[in-house]
Amino acid sequence: MKKGTAMETDSVDKHHVRINNEASEDDSEGMEVRTTQTDNLSVPKNNNLELSRSSSTSSLASSSQNDDLGKNGNYPEEAISNDSETVPEEVQKLPVRNLPAVNVPEKIILCIDLSEDPNYTPFKLGDGSKYAPLYMIKRVAEIFINCKSLINKNHEFALVVLQSDTVAWLRDFTTDPREITSVLEDVSETQQSDTFDLSTLFDVINDHVTLPKVSEPSASPPPYVVRVILMYGRSHCVPKFVHGQESLNLLLSSEYFTLDALYIHEDPSEMNKCEEIFSVLDDLDDRGFSYILDVSRNTTKLHDSMAKLLGHPLQRPIQKGAYYKLELQEVR
Repeated sequence: MKKGTAMETDSVDKHHVRINNEASEDDSEGMEVRTTQTDNLSVPKNNNLELSRSSSTSSLASSSQNDDLGKNGNYPEEAISNDSETVPEEVQKLPVRNLPAVNVPEKIILCIDLSEDPNYTPFKLGDGSKYAPLYMIKRVAEIFINCKSLINKNHEFALVVLQSDTVAWLRDFTTDPREITSVLEDVSETQQSDTFDLSTLFDVINDHVTLPKVSEPSASPPPYVVRVILMYGRSHCVPKFVHGQESLNLLLSSEYFTLDALYIHEDPSEMNKCEEIFSVLDDLDDRGFSYILDVSRNTTKLHDSMAKLLGHPLQRPIQKGAYYKLELQEVR
């Protein structure tokens, strides 16, 4: 979520990729298949951002900050120089995780919002069928769990659900994807409340996880890492810390904890609070290692966003430096 100079082909430019043929009819862009080039810190240029709010690469984020990272999705050659005077300021600001990039087992906590937006807009597939947001969230969560398990059978998964104004830990850590997906299949929508307390969510998580400790972090990989993936689906309810952020701060104090968020929402408008909600999610972790993504009712982009979370937190690039464009390398 990787080396060498590559060249795009016309066939890639002219065709769009659909995941499982579940494309949205109003998706005029399609989904570009991309890989990441970390050796020269190549970054995509995003011209399709809807609102200006955050520095994260997102449809609710600021396009201007991403545009400054590189022309036509690439940094100039001098960007890889060790001379700080020739390195773009944005490159110098990218945080660095000085930990061994090893695919150690992950303990992944999926936090899925069951609250349903009033008069929600359904997801529409290419064949005209329509599905409720929670149905689609279940499907992409199931795909994610199975893909992660294929990558490493030792990855563990736990399930937490966000109800109207409460949080429930439904399934403890397991390496069997079926144990999680079977529980997930049985959950159903709840009504949306006026407020949601993030303090309760991270209190529950903090009570159920033990963060690893390593004597020499820069030399030895941990036995595992912990990652929370928050899938928030409310367009009118701004989450808040009602009882403080102590639990979240304790979790973030560990180098082996990562907090990602995928915000699934209605199209932003004056009638909802999508931009404000995204801002809260984007500010949860100021270390710079999180992936904060958002998608409106677009089936292709929902799958695309979930796929971006497959990368291991110790191996993936910083979100600002992620580059997903498919490129072909000439073999001599």
